[in-house]
Amino acid sequence: MISGITQAHGVSSAQAIIRWHLQAGNICIPGSSNEQYIIEDYDVWDFELTEDEMEQMTELERDERFADY
Repeated sequence: MISGITQAHGVSSAQAIIRWHLQAGNICIPGSSNEQYIIEDYDVWDFELTEDEMEQMTELERDERFADY
């Protein structure tokens, strides 16, 4: 599902997820030690997810953390 959204906008999965968080009004603090990923993660301001895309991604939300920190 996310791969279709990323292809439609020409962005990475991380960018689509970050954009979903921002449009949903969530605080999003992406992190990486890779400089290229940091630059890529910030480049989410030139596209917007549609309402349908937002709903599709919201359905994936399980309110769970993916890391132990």
